[in-house]
Amino acid sequence: MRNVLISFFLLLLASQATAITLSDSARISLLTCGPGEELYSKFGHSAIRIYDPVNHIDVSFNYGYFDYNTPGFYYKFVRGETDYQIGAVDTPDFMLEYRMLHINMWEQVLNLKQTEKQALFDALLVNYEPQNRYYRYNFAFDNCATRPRDMIARSIDGQLIFAPSIDKDHETFQQMIDQYTADEPAISFGIHLLFGAQADQVATLQQSFFLPERLMQAYATAMIKRDSIEVPLVIATSQPVKIVGHQHNPPFDYIPWIFGILLLFALYLSSIDKRRQRISFWFDAILFGLTGIVGIVLFYMNFFSLHPFVSHNWNLVWANPLDLMFVLFLPFKSLRRFAFYLQYLFLACVIFIFGGLFYLPQTFLFSQILWIGTLGLRSAMYLRLRKEYIRPKIKSA
Repeated sequence: MRNVLISFFLLLLASQATAITLSDSARISLLTCGPGEELYSKFGHSAIRIYDPVNHIDVSFNYGYFDYNTPGFYYKFVRGETDYQIGAVDTPDFMLEYRMLHINMWEQVLNLKQTEKQALFDALLVNYEPQNRYYRYNFAFDNCATRPRDMIARSIDGQLIFAPSIDKDHETFQQMIDQYTADEPAISFGIHLLFGAQADQVATLQQSFFLPERLMQAYATAMIKRDSIEVPLVIATSQPVKIVGHQHNPPFDYIPWIFGILLLFALYLSSIDKRRQRISFWFDAILFGLTGIVGIVLFYMNFFSLHPFVSHNWNLVWANPLDLMFVLFLPFKSLRRFAFYLQYLFLACVIFIFGGLFYLPQTFLFSQILWIGTLGLRSAMYLRLRKEYIRPKIKSA
């Protein structure tokens, strides 16, 4: 009920350009929430707190709200057409929520002049107006951390200066993302499959602030330069939600082992195929079929999704819909010759990837290399046994 009253109060304020003037006791803070367990919360969260005891205001604005009930939500999410919105919540309730989720929260009180505080508060209220509160979410370039970053920067009458020590040279978006997905090997592997070359671009300092913790770390040592005077951006730091957790050991990365075993099994099966002069079609139907399904997903994301990181994906060279076409050709004797020629293409793609590992503008995990190697091995086996393939005596599973 309290949040409903706050929302009504803010709507009332937003409808009046100068509805309230912050007192001299008001303070504005950046709230930073640590990573959570769920995928959507793994990268943390940011909010701007407005605290004014004289006017009885203690509300936190954040740009991380979205509606699951939006028609076609999941399709829009995949397409990159998800609209997020700014929300306002009672700060004690906001902190209680993260305390219940066992997620740490830090508060940095900003060293703003009274006019800057008022400008930021007014801008937030304008953003909160119904016609302004929605925005097109972008994981790296327009999210719950970049919006507070820009709102705070625009309110400051001066120049923000960041310490050179926090600007990590040659760190890519993918490397920063990997730090937050290292505890989930399957998620990390899936992201490396979906993300293309743009994710391996080196991020600028400002771009690195798409991660809330990076923004917090930068603010900790940042300075505001007004005329010739420099003052710290943050005047006080606290941790209103502190979770004492158990130390977790690094998780076991089982993904390379899965593909390592797959490659060893393919080697074993290929030696049997060579000795018997027969091809184990059942294995290749599974291997190339699954690769083709992955290729369809990558093809759709690369050409039809608006997410910036999924385009220019070199994984499409070795995992593409043609792999599935190969499987569909196998049951038909009249089409097997065409399927055979596809193996020439598949082997050429594998050779291209291996030849360009150190030159392509995209990094590949060891697990991906093992997968690609397995595909190349089986393609080479088809070419080695091409006569048996064109007029095969199909070996049963």
